[in-house]
Amino acid sequence: MTQLSDLRRRDRAAALVLIVLVLALGVALLLRRSLPDAADERAHAARLLRDAVVFDRFSARRERRDDGDRLSISLRLRTSASVSLPCFVFIVARNDAVTPKVWAIWPLQPPGPAITASGHFHGATPSTGQPVTLTDAWERINATIPTPANGVPFETALVYVVDPAGRILLARPFRV
Repeated sequence: MTQLSDLRRRDRAAALVLIVLVLALGVALLLRRSLPDAADERAHAARLLRDAVVFDRFSARRERRDDGDRLSISLRLRTSASVSLPCFVFIVARNDAVTPKVWAIWPLQPPGPAITASGHFHGATPSTGQPVTLTDAWERINATIPTPANGVPFETALVYVVDPAGRILLARPFRV
């Protein structure tokens, strides 16, 4: 008789463990469906960062001066929401149709912190850019980039808006 009661006790314990496991699995599935997916949150945050900055009224003109030719660029920036967004603005003027390729960056700086020696932008040191705090009101950006000594004109101007952590919020090419 003692064996039979031991078996019943073990069966009850096993049944109880099985019920607890089934309930735990049900709760886990319910939580999985009710809580937002982390990947969805990351995608939404990336979209918000990408759409955080809006531009308007880009214009570029070549100017001839006694001290040399230059490219004057003007545009307006603002945030897409009612927030204050500290950031840094860079403008890279390029001509990839000539050899060697011609490039310049505004604010003027040597290759290294924000641009490679071959003229490609990287936001490793965003504080070398033009500091701007964007809001939902338009902020005008005026940049002047000297034309290279060989007189080759720039064909493209790329506008970069970078947050203090180095994430690119806006990267937009414009024909000059």
